[in-house]
Amino acid sequence: RLREHSEKISWPDVLTYITAKTMEIVRRGEPIKKIGMKPEQMKLEYTCYPILEKGQPTTIYGQGGNGKSYLAEYIGCLVQFNVCGVHGWLPTAGNVLYLDWESDYEVHTRRTWAIKKGLGIDTSETFLYRYCSQPLVYDIDQIRRLVSENNIELAIIDSQMAASSHVPGDPAVAIAQFYGALRSLRCTTLTIDHQNKEGELYGSIAKTNRSRSQFELKKAQEPDETFIEVALIHRKHNEGKHLKSIGIKINFIEDNEGHLEEVKFQDCEVVNIHKLSEVASTLKDRIINHLASGATTAEDITESLPGTTINGIRVTLTRLKKSGHITRLDNQRWGLTYNE
Repeated sequence: RLREHSEKISWPDVLTYITAKTMEIVRRGEPIKKIGMKPEQMKLEYTCYPILEKGQPTTIYGQGGNGKSYLAEYIGCLVQFNVCGVHGWLPTAGNVLYLDWESDYEVHTRRTWAIKKGLGIDTSETFLYRYCSQPLVYDIDQIRRLVSENNIELAIIDSQMAASSHVPGDPAVAIAQFYGALRSLRCTTLTIDHQNKEGELYGSIAKTNRSRSQFELKKAQEPDETFIEVALIHRKHNEGKHLKSIGIKINFIEDNEGHLEEVKFQDCEVVNIHKLSEVASTLKDRIINHLASGATTAEDITESLPGTTINGIRVTLTRLKKSGHITRLDNQRWGLTYNE
């Protein structure tokens, strides 16, 4: 019967109609909504509090080899397995998709297994991984399908520089295309990116403008050490306050043959990381940390803290006194306020 009727149907006309209606729906875009009514809640929602705002793009950038991918995989494990992380990081459980333009499946399998072991997770399950080679904008239809089919809460992009298309002329065009593609995923995204020689995000200022929240990752490590200490410095946030710099110690535990066996993440204070305290800590925190060893004068503090001036120290001491953190003692000395 179908064969009999098919001869009477003008299939070219049908296909033309379907194509036209599909294009019409796509071009129509999203429906309008009313805003200004009282929302269900006023506070921000997070996929991983306080670093990943739910449904928004966050970027972590830094020099190569400073632990960005390890940190991204660690965050992925927190979200996938709903376990708390360093400094009280609190995830919202959800599925994770790791989109990799830089390495391969074997490398990430080893790393993720070692991170899971460090977190005490003994299940064989983990989050989803996809090897990528095309620019994100050319592959976005397939990636969007994967996000939808697997109910992905967090997509990790490693890295933006490798995933971006090459557009001759204005680099802002490629960046606009990249973030447009990210937005179409309708999930939280964590993008890893690189740093230029000036210590800024590699590429156009448009990257800074489009990402909702940005962190710079700096590393300190001595030769032959089996750990690195990093500072996660909050450079931008469109909603909410800027976070204090976050110190993390990453321990790499190997077996007797030198094979990676376990990766453990621990809290540490940025002011105690020798190579990073000056660039990653606030002057307020550096002064409080210095006074923890005993009361002293403004002149001594200035001499002990590189890159400071006596005027800057005195202004900060006055502010700390007003906020109740420190007190003025005899002989021009300053000390921490004693709390029972």
